[in-house]
Amino acid sequence: MAIADFLKSARESFWVGWKVESNWADPVLFATYRIVQPLASLLIVAFIVIIGASTGVGLQRDYLARLIVSTAFFVYVAQITTNMGWLVHTDRSRYEVLKNIYISPGTLHPYIIGRGLVSVVNATISVIVTLLFSIAVFNGILNLGIPINLLSVNLLLLVPTVLLGVSGLIAVGYMLSAINIVSNRLEFILGESLAGIFFLLGGVIFPVTALPSQVQPLSAILPITYFLDAVRDSFGLGTTGSALLDLGYLFVTTIGIGIFAYAVYRKAELRAKRLGLFDRKSEY
Repeated sequence: MAIADFLKSARESFWVGWKVESNWADPVLFATYRIVQPLASLLIVAFIVIIGASTGVGLQRDYLARLIVSTAFFVYVAQITTNMGWLVHTDRSRYEVLKNIYISPGTLHPYIIGRGLVSVVNATISVIVTLLFSIAVFNGILNLGIPINLLSVNLLLLVPTVLLGVSGLIAVGYMLSAINIVSNRLEFILGESLAGIFFLLGGVIFPVTALPSQVQPLSAILPITYFLDAVRDSFGLGTTGSALLDLGYLFVTTIGIGIFAYAVYRKAELRAKRLGLFDRKSEY
């Protein structure tokens, strides 16, 4: 019964989150925005590489393929961390419902996860459209011969990689929500800043080995590093040939971040109850 109640609460939270994130807009208009946003980011980076190749270096097709896949799947990171980073502020200060949700039988746990799943669905749509658009433009219109073949993707590797990666990112978003429960100043920068750190250290644009040696150990403990490595492996774009090892590291880091996120939430919850922070309003 407890599991059924949890799933029901998460499902209802998902529907509420969809309405909130779409700003109650027409579904077609909202879907158009969600599609155009990641495409714009991809095209900026991709055309920088293409234009740079015209200077005499030559177009590195393998690198461009890596860039397209990495940028496409990084949408999961950007949307989950950003949207879940804003969750507490929106419900506490704008809609003023956080305290009511907290004292309800469903509590905040399924609510936060349900809201996070909205970002997962939106990101999945963006990833699929971005990959299809990239192939149509770079291999179809521009005829660049980028080595990306969606029909040859290793789904036995890609599916568990995405499931583990998304689980780890929701755990990160869960932790961001916990931090924002006890803070009313970080919601504007926390999610975006964390996504920026992941973008820099996770190997999105360039390999982790290109980073300064001082920060490479930090990259080695981030789930996003192994998430993107395993994704590229599933597309046949891996450089280490250790797909199962990447998947294993992703599993371990996902479990680790999940345990850590729950501990942070419990500590934040106790502090919020003691100081009465669930109904604190932020006025700027």
